[in-house]
Amino acid sequence: MMGLDATRAITKPSYSFWVFFYGSIFSSWLVLFVMSATGEVSNFTFIKELCLSASESSISQLAGMWGLMIGAMMLPSFYNFTVVHQDIRRGSFTHTALLTFGYITIWLSVVPLASFGQKYFLEQGLVDLDGRSQSMFLNSLLLFTAGAYQFTKIKNACLSVCSSPMHFFLSHWQEGYIGSVRMGVHLGIVCVACCWALMLLAFVGGAMNMLWMVGLTSIMVIEKQDHLSKKFSGPIGITLIGAAVITLVLSFFLEVLA
Repeated sequence: MMGLDATRAITKPSYSFWVFFYGSIFSSWLVLFVMSATGEVSNFTFIKELCLSASESSISQLAGMWGLMIGAMMLPSFYNFTVVHQDIRRGSFTHTALLTFGYITIWLSVVPLASFGQKYFLEQGLVDLDGRSQSMFLNSLLLFTAGAYQFTKIKNACLSVCSSPMHFFLSHWQEGYIGSVRMGVHLGIVCVACCWALMLLAFVGGAMNMLWMVGLTSIMVIEKQDHLSKKFSGPIGITLIGAAVITLVLSFFLEVLA
């Protein structure tokens, strides 16, 4: 708790930070929605390149898509931390922007793995051009992994941090610009550890299925609300495990009938 007076009040809200924050989320989703309708982007070279199917795309283009996806999905779940940090920092744009930078940088470090993974899965025929699994067994495995992870100690420990911004800042506060970045990096690592299994479900419904990805984003945002995290996390796990079992049984019967 050293160095932090939690009772300090905002003297001037940083409207510029919220324009930056919401603008980043909105623009990321906007480009992703445009990418899902490739016929509408023929006049925009950069977006057109990103809209190439995975089989036509380079790793850098897939990385661009995943980078946008990370921004669109993971910034909303960081909202509570930015609100509390803005309160503590009296509306400082720079400090909260650096906190967000540290956080999103950790998530962006996952992009190469996701990009190479999607490219490899496509080449092996495990996913289609939209990043959707073509194997019911793989779907079952991913669903079970995400569901079972909900009940692990590391998930619960990380979720307790992700759902308690003030407690985190009281316990891990660091002063200065570098301190803001370090706290963001810390939170990014915790968030990746918390949400990696849910992110794998992108390959169940399709990484370019916007409705599916919005649904996953909503789950991660709701799960990180302090008053909902403990009530919501368990049912999510049970639902995912149930879906995994149903998918596996269906896969077995379809194979028998075939």
